[in-house]
Amino acid sequence: MFKLPNPPSPKADNRELADFAELLSWLRGTISERELIAYLGRNDDNYNNIGGEDSDDENEQTLDEVMNEIEWRAEACGSGYPFNLTDQGTVLHYNTPLDGNQRSLIYRYLLLSTRLNMKDHRVHAGIDGTLILECLAAHVLKNYLGNIKARAIVFGTSVGGRFEDRVENLCKNLCEGGGFQSLDNAPVQASDDKLDTVAWIPFSDCQPGQLIIFGQCKTGTNWEELKTQLQPIDFVKRWMRRPLIVDPIRALCISEAADRAKWPSTCVSAGVLFDRCRIVDNCDGLEQKIEHEIRQWTTTAISEISSAFS
Repeated sequence: MFKLPNPPSPKADNRELADFAELLSWLRGTISERELIAYLGRNDDNYNNIGGEDSDDENEQTLDEVMNEIEWRAEACGSGYPFNLTDQGTVLHYNTPLDGNQRSLIYRYLLLSTRLNMKDHRVHAGIDGTLILECLAAHVLKNYLGNIKARAIVFGTSVGGRFEDRVENLCKNLCEGGGFQSLDNAPVQASDDKLDTVAWIPFSDCQPGQLIIFGQCKTGTNWEELKTQLQPIDFVKRWMRRPLIVDPIRALCISEAADRAKWPSTCVSAGVLFDRCRIVDNCDGLEQKIEHEIRQWTTTAISEISSAFS
């Protein structure tokens, strides 16, 4: 998986190349299929040595897959996808009039937080881009529940404070769980135990037994090997005094556009999957403070890598 400011390798898959095409279009205003191939240096000398005609055929197939991926993203994101395909689907344009559009902004933030090294380069404009996703995911999960009563809180490290206190506060908000209690007779070492956000639909009677979503958030591209980390039932057993009457649903919120070919098995392992496009499709009405932080982070991050592709 390529990481900025480096370009993808010649053997990058269609999702990597789609991300790269989007980034170049964003920085340069437009990118064509042929420019993309030339930029990556996919020619006989450094890509394969099986003949010009075969290489052209392979490039054409790759380009078709990349443009199909882009078309799918545009449809999956609904309004606000920051790019337009023109000229029979061979040229990708950055949609400048959507600069102020909230969905477009969030897509661009998620694109960058996928392709930047979020271990070493997650902070821009003094804002940690990994922590932004926790706040964004809480809002998205609440929107997804769709009920006017739906609530959501951030539980992860962006909240700060002691883990024990956050579990206690979560139980109070849920009106069940009984408060914090460690299963082990040992010092608590957990920071969030992989739980980043919680969304639920409460009842006015404040009785236990409700629809609850436990969500984990991941920027970058290494989420596939971590997608089974969050286990809501185990979390409750380890840290709550009493069980939740109805087992929470598990969700994974990621900045990457997930591989559709592996979608069913990914959901088996991760629960309800909110990839880049699903997050964008469920982000409407984001709090202004969070939107402002996303805009600051995104504007600073893209300006810092722009020179590499000028």
